[in-house]
Amino acid sequence: MNKQRKNPLWKVILTDAAGLGCLILVPILGPLPGPGGIPLLLSGFGLLAINHDWADKYIHYITVHSESLEKLIFPNIRWVKIAWDLFAVLLLVGGVIINIQSEWWILSAFSYAVMASSTTLFMLNRGRLKKFDKLLRRKGKK
Repeated sequence: MNKQRKNPLWKVILTDAAGLGCLILVPILGPLPGPGGIPLLLSGFGLLAINHDWADKYIHYITVHSESLEKLIFPNIRWVKIAWDLFAVLLLVGGVIINIQSEWWILSAFSYAVMASSTTLFMLNRGRLKKFDKLLRRKGKK
């Protein structure tokens, strides 16, 4: 059952095409370093949710199950936490080495993406990002 359409047909078609375009790019850009796949997935479903109830349900499903996905990727097992930390540090070192030795701008851009990905992995592991967020919120209220 679709939402009651308030927009003209051409706006619906353009919005749906943009949403589908984002969803088509998810498997292409998802494996690349950086957070490319997740924002595209959410924006694609967000654009489709403007006109379709089924996309709205998928957005709700993603938001409800995102924490369980985090627990799946970063389980509370000591050796897995250590492995993620080592992997993040190795990625950071690799990004720095690529950046220092690169002569082309595309390799420099790639190295920045690798370094950003390593920082993101490091902060997501062990719940560091949540702890940092709580610390900032506590400091902001003073």
